[in-house]
Amino acid sequence: MARDMQRYLRPGLTSTPFCPGCGHGILMGLILRAIDQLEFNMDEMLFVSGIGCAAWIPSPNFNADTLHTLHGRAIPAATGAKLFNPKLRVVVVSGDGDLADIGGNHLVHAARRNTDLTVICASNMIYGMTGGQVSSTTSVGALTQTTTQGNPYQPFDLCKLIIAAGAAYAARYSVTQPFALIASIKN
Repeated sequence: MARDMQRYLRPGLTSTPFCPGCGHGILMGLILRAIDQLEFNMDEMLFVSGIGCAAWIPSPNFNADTLHTLHGRAIPAATGAKLFNPKLRVVVVSGDGDLADIGGNHLVHAARRNTDLTVICASNMIYGMTGGQVSSTTSVGALTQTTTQGNPYQPFDLCKLIIAAGAAYAARYSVTQPFALIASIKN
């Protein structure tokens, strides 16, 4: 990450916990680039995450207030913070297992209420941190630790799901599409 981006990272941070080849480190940099381009003050932001690999993106890496919550509970915690302080810019960063599976009902209701949150779901289409179990975003036929004959279920299309529930905006980009992903985060 360029030297000018260091101010967004906790002092003394020398590495991240992400495995080689994982897109979470790239996503971390793209989130920070979006914040930099928007010229947001990190002191006016709260980053909320749940449990799983993607939850490690903001905490312990970002030099900002972070709230690491129980599995599936990032959105209710973020909603509570936003209701308490409407001026706070609240960003939820977590994985598909955390946001769509265990916290799926919270995701749908936040979309239904069109809560003023930015929710970034780092979907790897599996429960990666806990052994590779199937998730609600796993492709049909995919072999996982819990679907050894192939996943028989159609995955959620999270963008269509939350738009149908009432969210004002949803987008899907890969970390291999950095400019589009940054623009989407800024939206």
